[in-house]
Amino acid sequence: MKRQSGFTLMEILVVIALLGLLLTLIGTAMVAGNQAVSRAERNSESLDEIRAAHRFLRHSLSRTMPLSAGNDEQTRVTSFQGEATEMVFYAPLPSSVGGGLFRQRLALDGERLQVRLSRLDGDHLAAWGKPQRLLDGVTGVAFTYRGRSPLGEPTGWLTEWPWPSRLPQAVRVRLSLDAGRTWVTQQVRLRLDLSGGAG
Repeated sequence: MKRQSGFTLMEILVVIALLGLLLTLIGTAMVAGNQAVSRAERNSESLDEIRAAHRFLRHSLSRTMPLSAGNDEQTRVTSFQGEATEMVFYAPLPSSVGGGLFRQRLALDGERLQVRLSRLDGDHLAAWGKPQRLLDGVTGVAFTYRGRSPLGEPTGWLTEWPWPSRLPQAVRVRLSLDAGRTWVTQQVRLRLDLSGGAG
């Protein structure tokens, strides 16, 4: 009588165990790969946001203008206000976001660096608009200013700009970011070097 060939129960169990182990390894590798891709996408988005904030600040600060204008209270608003954690100045917006000349206020709100805009129409300032987000996850901000005093002497870097009717020559922007992200200290030279006086 011929004996039928086939697999024993033990052989089938060993094959099933090996398949289960192989599927577990493949699943673990796929989950790790998906997590790595998600982390890379988050890091890329974060870097894009930091670059966008860098570009906006460089564009606006380098084009700061020596202006003053009246607001709804009919008071004159001075040319440049620079403090350690807040800065107010006149500059055009990039054409990619609509252009136009605005009074801009940069400040930290919680952990968000924001800009508020007041449109300059002729010699009149509109009311401040809603805050616009520049960068999230900002744990600290430090603005410093360098220029010349009314006597024409170089000032070095100051944490507060004491002459609102004059423009500094350069502005330095230092930000502290969360989650191990890095902000490269930004030093922007004003294209209009009117530290000797602003009209």
